[in-house]
Amino acid sequence: MKALPLFGSGINGKSPIVTAQRRLNCYAELRPDDDKAQIAFYGTPGLLLYKALSQTPDGSIRGMLASPNYLYVVAGSYLFKIHADGTADDVYTGTILTNSGPVSMAHNGTQILIVDGVAGYIFSAFDTPGGTLTVIADPDFPNGCKTCAFLSGFFIVENPSFNGRFQLSDSYNGSSWTGTQFATAEQDPDPLVAVDVDHGTLGLLGTKTIEYWQNVGALDFPFAPVIGATQEWGLAAQFSRAHVDNSVIFLAQNVQGQVQFMEFQGYQVVKISNNDIDAIINSFSTVTDAVAMSYLVDGHPMYQVTFPTANRSFLYDAQTQLWSEVQTGTALVNRHIGQYSVVFDNKIIVSDYSASNLYYFSSTTYTDNGATIKRQLQTRHVLRDFNVVGIDELYLNMETGVGIPTGQGSNPQIMLQVSRDDGRTFGPERWVSFGAGGRYRGPRAVWRRLGSGRDFVFKWTVTDPVKFAVTNGAVTLRERAQ
Repeated sequence: MKALPLFGSGINGKSPIVTAQRRLNCYAELRPDDDKAQIAFYGTPGLLLYKALSQTPDGSIRGMLASPNYLYVVAGSYLFKIHADGTADDVYTGTILTNSGPVSMAHNGTQILIVDGVAGYIFSAFDTPGGTLTVIADPDFPNGCKTCAFLSGFFIVENPSFNGRFQLSDSYNGSSWTGTQFATAEQDPDPLVAVDVDHGTLGLLGTKTIEYWQNVGALDFPFAPVIGATQEWGLAAQFSRAHVDNSVIFLAQNVQGQVQFMEFQGYQVVKISNNDIDAIINSFSTVTDAVAMSYLVDGHPMYQVTFPTANRSFLYDAQTQLWSEVQTGTALVNRHIGQYSVVFDNKIIVSDYSASNLYYFSSTTYTDNGATIKRQLQTRHVLRDFNVVGIDELYLNMETGVGIPTGQGSNPQIMLQVSRDDGRTFGPERWVSFGAGGRYRGPRAVWRRLGSGRDFVFKWTVTDPVKFAVTNGAVTLRERAQ
C-alpha cells in the first residue's frame, strides 16, 4: 500500500472540483515531529449538563458573565446568580424589560452593567453574596444601547440616538451617567455598532470603520483617538465578536460589500477566513445575526460562530488557522447547540440556544447532552495525472479498540462513501468496525474493491459515541494511462 496525502486545509465552498473537503465535528493538529503523519484529527468535545436553571425563564439564555464565585446568566427577563458549585442559584425577576435577544454584560469589580437594546440595568453585588437588580434611572443614560465594555474605571456604551457617539459612566458607578461625558467616532460618519476593549484600548466598531481610542488622562474627557489607526473595515454582525487567543475575532465588512472574518492585531485588522469560508458565508441570506463564542480545547484556542438563519456553525482553530464545521445531530447540515461560553468552576460553560440549560465541554464525552455528534472527514481529490486508476484497497489509520462497554458504540462503526465525479455525488454506504473496547490490533478500517475512475473523493462518517482520532490513509492502486 502507498500512503496518500488525503487531508488538506480546504473546505468545499466555491466548487467541489477544486476542493470537496469537509471537516465536521473534528479539528486538526499539526505534528511538528512528523511522527506518523504531518496532520492528525480529533473529535471536538461533547457537552455534559452542568445545570438546568431552577426557575424556568420566559425565554432562552441571552448572555453570561463569570466571576470567581458566581456565574451570572440572563435568561428571558430573569437574572440568575449561580454559585460556584453549581448547586444553588439566586433569581432576580421582573426588572429586565425584555425577554429575547442577546444582552451585553460588563463589570467594574463591584457592579454588573447589563444592556439589552431597550434599557440599562445595574446589579449591585459582583462576586459577593446578595445584591439587587435595578433599571438605570439616570436620564443621561443612553437607552437603546446593545453593547457595553469597561475600561479605566468607566463603563462604556454606544449611544444609538447620535451617529458615532459613545458615552461613559461616572467613575466606578454604573448607576450614574453625566450627560457631557461622551465623544464621537469622527474618522468616518458611519453608525457605531459596538464598543469593545482589547489590550487596554477602546475599539469603536462602526458599519464601515474601526477606530481606536486610549485613556490619555484629560480632565474634561479621559479618552482620545489614536491618530492614524482607523481601519476601513466595519462590523457586520454585532455579536460575532469573541476574545480569542489574546485578540478579538469578528465578522467584518468593507466598502466592497462582502463579509469576511477578521482579527485585531495591534491597531491592524487581519483577515483569517479563507476563500472557501468566504464563499460559504456570503451565500447566506442573513449574516447580521451571527453570534460567536470562544474556548480552549487541549491547547487549541477556538472561535465558534453560528449563523442562526442559515442554521450553520463553524469553528476556527487559532493554533492551526484551519476552519471546520460543527453541529449537533445527524442532519446533513445543522447548527451546534451552543450559543455563549464562559470559563467558570474550572469548566467551559456553554449555554443552550433553545433551552434554559447550561452545559460544559468534555473531551471524553462523545454526545451533546445525549444528542448524537456526527463526525465526518471528506478528503482531497485522489488522482494520478487524470489517468484511470483502480483502487483495490483503502486503509484509514485511526485509533481502534475504543468501543464502550454496552449499547451504541460497543462495536463502533465507520462508514465510507466514494465519489468518482469530482466530489459532486457519493456512492452507497460501506460500513466497517474499528474495534470493541481494548481490541487495539483490529479490526482495521479497511475497504476493498472500490472500483476505478480518474478522480476519487472519500467521505468517512462516524456517529457512534466513541473517541475519534485519525492520522492518514493508504491505498493500493492500479494505474493505466488513457
